[in-house]
Amino acid sequence: MRSPFRNAYKVFEEITQRNVFIRNSAYSLYYRSMFNTYAYYEDPVEFHGEKDNVISWTSKISSLVKQNQSELAVGLFKMMLMTEQRPNHVTVLSVIRAISGLGLEDMMRVICGSVIKLGFESEVSVATALIGFYSDYDMGIVWKIFNQTPIKDLVLWSAMVSACVKSGQYGEAFEIFRAMQYDGVEPNHVSIVSILPACANVGALLFGKEIHGFSIKKMFHPLTNVHNSLVDMYAKCRNFKASMLVFDQILEKDLISWTTIIRGCIENDCPREAFKAFSRMQFSCFGADETIVQDMIVAIIQADEHKFGIAFHGFLLKNGLLAFVSIGTALLQMYAKFGELESAIIVFDQLDKKDYISWSAMISVHAHSRHPYNALETFKQMQSTDERPNEITFVSLLQACSLIGAQELGESIQAHATKAGYLSNAFLSSALIDLYCKFGRINQGRAIFNEIPTKDLVCWSSMINGYGLNGCGDEALETFSNMLACGVKPNEVVFISVLSACSHCGLEHEGWSCFSSMEQKYGIIPKLPHYACMVDLISRRGNIEGALQFVNKMPMEPDKRIWGALLAGCRSTHGSIEIAELVAERLIGLDPQNTSYYVILSNLYAEQGRWGDVERLRKLVDEKGLKKEMGYSMIEAQ
Repeated sequence: MRSPFRNAYKVFEEITQRNVFIRNSAYSLYYRSMFNTYAYYEDPVEFHGEKDNVISWTSKISSLVKQNQSELAVGLFKMMLMTEQRPNHVTVLSVIRAISGLGLEDMMRVICGSVIKLGFESEVSVATALIGFYSDYDMGIVWKIFNQTPIKDLVLWSAMVSACVKSGQYGEAFEIFRAMQYDGVEPNHVSIVSILPACANVGALLFGKEIHGFSIKKMFHPLTNVHNSLVDMYAKCRNFKASMLVFDQILEKDLISWTTIIRGCIENDCPREAFKAFSRMQFSCFGADETIVQDMIVAIIQADEHKFGIAFHGFLLKNGLLAFVSIGTALLQMYAKFGELESAIIVFDQLDKKDYISWSAMISVHAHSRHPYNALETFKQMQSTDERPNEITFVSLLQACSLIGAQELGESIQAHATKAGYLSNAFLSSALIDLYCKFGRINQGRAIFNEIPTKDLVCWSSMINGYGLNGCGDEALETFSNMLACGVKPNEVVFISVLSACSHCGLEHEGWSCFSSMEQKYGIIPKLPHYACMVDLISRRGNIEGALQFVNKMPMEPDKRIWGALLAGCRSTHGSIEIAELVAERLIGLDPQNTSYYVILSNLYAEQGRWGDVERLRKLVDEKGLKKEMGYSMIEAQ
């Protein structure tokens, strides 16, 4: 049902001769609508008694904006236009701020047209406000407004630097910052805070140091927000020592200061330093907020501190912080990382209001814990609520389908994701490539890959891995070459896919070449997964002794993946039983509850007719109370 005001407003617009009587009627209806809903004006006589001039209208609109009543402010501006009052640039500025608060892009375009029509486009304050709004939507318009503003002040220059940084145009941000100084405008502390994130995000440490020196020279360094930006810059540029030094110099630390240094610790792989910073924050009488708690959970996972994680859970319960669903979601993911699926489920079940992120997280936990049926069951429960799945939900469901070989269900999920408009998501496309390649449907996986307009590292990695799984080593290397030709720089994950493909396809020479190029050509230091691929590559060729020598020369301590790859090589090539015994001993020491190592070694003994050793292992397993895991089919029952 249309309100009386809307009907009156429609009649008002249709009448050409706008007399005073109709105008006053419109005012009265509009006012009553506002008064009944918001009770903003206390006295209708006082409101109508004021002289209806631009200053009066602007004052009322500005007052509404300051009170965060943006909708009323926009409505009052429409009413002002109905009176044929010409707004001034201050009125327009207030309206721009109101529309920015509401995020109404279409309405802002109308205001832009009005700005030009009224001749306010040269007003610096108006241009600055428009730049601030459009930096979230269209940088093309931002550049147009900036370039067409004849006289630029410090605020406008700083706003443009901030807009470039926000949109990821870091090079342009540096150019604007320099151009501002060439134009004779000296940066202030706002300019400094605006440009430092650009230094941080591109790793421009030298330029960041220059900015730091400039801030000291101009006496900006005592300001907390400048210090916070410097802490962030040094941390992201991997100069953690300098980041800590600057942090310690902050005289009045705020919550942003503590958040920045804790996150800096995590970014520099120093989780225990994050624990110390959190403890200092508590002693400084700062309470942890939602963001800091989530970062601390990341630090706990990074440090692999299971006991500390449990203690932190108690801290959260004591301080009532589990009321935040985002914190509960992070906590269940922590327990899942530590292999405590039951604890993760308990945390999930205790969440009062589950959102789509928490549902998606629980589905993902089940899928990664190799409990695909539980993932699908959780999805069914999610469907019974009002929460709708997002891209991450579908990715986790596709992983579950891949684990149980559910091809038809996978295709159904693809159809749902397509209908929801998520197929353009890189992670979802990659999950589909993985799914079809694991089913041996390499052509379909390649078709999805070819349809991706802009391929990121995840997509390239999935396709390379898919070729490797299906024994197409040459195609995997060709895809890797195509990726390089497209100007995409490989990362650690891509090299895992390439080395794994070389290993599966017996491409030893190519595998060594890729492994050597990691650090020499791309500056990527090989980690344990890369060494595991190389051990697998060497041992698959039957060179068990060479693989063991490679392991012994590793610059880090081998983990289960390394020794597991070597034991698998011993089994598949019927290699040295002495090496197999050594490797099995290491694995049992690292993972004493896993009976598969005993089984593999027992089978190797049996192949050589060493039945006494077979019996000895069987008794050892019985004495330790270990139980052999039951096998299960990876193929969906028809």
